[in-house]
Amino acid sequence: MTAASEWNELTLVEKRLIYQLQELGYEHVTGSALELERESLSEVILKERLKKAIQRLNPWIDENNLARIIYNLTHIEATGLMQANEKFHEMLVNYISIQQDLGKGKKNQTVKLIDFDNPYNNEFLVVDQFRIQDARGTIRPDVVIFVNGLPLVVIECKSPTLQEDTQISKAVNQLRRYQETHEQLFYYNQFMIATSNYRAKAGTIGAKVQHYGEWKDPYPRTVPELGDSPTKQDILVAGMLAKENLLDLIQNFIVFEVDGGRVIKKIARYQQFRAVNKAIQRILHAKTPKDRGGVIWHTQGSGKSLTMLYLAVKLRRIKELQNPTIVVVTDRKDLDDQITKTFRKCGFPNPQQAESVKDLKRLLQQGPGSTIMTLVQKFQPDKDQDEYPELSRSENIFVLVDESHRTQYKGLAMNMRKGLPNACYLGFTGTPIDKEDKSTTRTFGSYIDKYTIEQAVDDGATVPIFYEARMVNLHLQGDSLDRLFDRKFSDYSEEDRERIKKKYAKEEAILVAPGRIGQIALDIVEHFENYILPNGFKAQVVAVNREAAAIYKQKLDELINRKYETALIISTGPEDKNNELLKDYSLSREEEKQLIERFKKPFEEDM
Repeated sequence: MTAASEWNELTLVEKRLIYQLQELGYEHVTGSALELERESLSEVILKERLKKAIQRLNPWIDENNLARIIYNLTHIEATGLMQANEKFHEMLVNYISIQQDLGKGKKNQTVKLIDFDNPYNNEFLVVDQFRIQDARGTIRPDVVIFVNGLPLVVIECKSPTLQEDTQISKAVNQLRRYQETHEQLFYYNQFMIATSNYRAKAGTIGAKVQHYGEWKDPYPRTVPELGDSPTKQDILVAGMLAKENLLDLIQNFIVFEVDGGRVIKKIARYQQFRAVNKAIQRILHAKTPKDRGGVIWHTQGSGKSLTMLYLAVKLRRIKELQNPTIVVVTDRKDLDDQITKTFRKCGFPNPQQAESVKDLKRLLQQGPGSTIMTLVQKFQPDKDQDEYPELSRSENIFVLVDESHRTQYKGLAMNMRKGLPNACYLGFTGTPIDKEDKSTTRTFGSYIDKYTIEQAVDDGATVPIFYEARMVNLHLQGDSLDRLFDRKFSDYSEEDRERIKKKYAKEEAILVAPGRIGQIALDIVEHFENYILPNGFKAQVVAVNREAAAIYKQKLDELINRKYETALIISTGPEDKNNELLKDYSLSREEEKQLIERFKKPFEEDM
């Protein structure tokens, strides 16, 4: 690095960052000044500051227990960095339990390391050039944020005068090296930031460059409130490091997801944080119970399941809500399984999946504090009932409906509202409906938050969709099928016309015509070989129905001639055993799952 770029990094990024944090109420202390407080340069916790904070937040604690807590925090037993980090996060947000006699015999007492209810009851330090030195060498992270003596955020700064993307990559890679050589600093880390002022991204331990993300909304502040032309760093600092937001993120928006035996630490993206907090504000300040609901419109693939999880976590923590019941509703079995799996993998306590119509009624009547996962189809009356019964009049029930643009306008949704008339209904959708007979906002309430497909693509959360119309010779242009039919068979009786229409003239019949599918299959193969395969991608074909899907597979297999592998995933049942077209395509749930997992992998990993 040249002297000029070092100067730019220090003056345009690091010093600016420190000033921003001072404006937010942080105290600035240099790393060299803190060395006088530390017994050794290998120490990463500021022990004396931590002791004072624990005594301030827990004035009843005795010296023995205080010493025991400090020891346990500085000697976390773990098999690796991720496990140590998860253990510390558990202690931080769910507090530490110790036994102490407060006058009524020895009982378990809860020790707070941080006061999450009152952010200003904590000590926030911003420290530059914090030197750590041990047998593996010396590192100096540019900026470390300490809360009550605990190093919770590490920031790496790079010069803004060089290529921005390259600089962010360098910063992330440097943070990754720090994790490898001095992992104890990161036992306590909640997230990291890589910044060059005009670009700034955040990520968690173990994350690679592509998994770091920008924070584009300083909610509850707005971008104009930050002044003229705020930089990406300005917005990220205001959004993630304002005292209230930082503690909120740590307490409610970090999860450890177990996936295939591997633990992945995840932190909310800015739109998830904003949507959840907007929903909470509406719930707490609504004039009537019915005004609490609304719609969160976040585009497909932008993490709605995790947004629902974060909302459930925060609903559980709000004291005013007194341990509410949370009901998560989907309309497809695979979605029900997926979101239940997400809640369980991320450690959400005891989500209960309704097994049947009867089981759902039992779960909804078991009292407060439950988390229930169900299909909307389970809101059905028993065989001996004409109408769905009222199950609870409690206002302390929160119903989170996934893909709320579907199945929420007819009988099953009405049954749900009959059963839980005073519940708060929150709809999550990527494609809201606004028609005379169907309206997502009329059903749930006004929009709480919006995150559009354009924003998701710009953030890299989803990929852009490109549409190219393709024609085949059998495609009917001009008149619609119905008009063409009327002209062709105008001399036939009404009875004969209906008979012919049922047998031949349905649009679906033309869509599944083998000749038409054969031509389309040829076009698909040529397009795949010329444009998709050379870029290392796979392809997916969606058909109008199961029969058409089976014919597409047969035609594609004939054309491909075993050069590539194809697979067909359709829903089948016992009745398909006698269906010559479908009988060979029945898969178990495990076989389907394996195919889907293979499809997601790059070619080089799918061997």
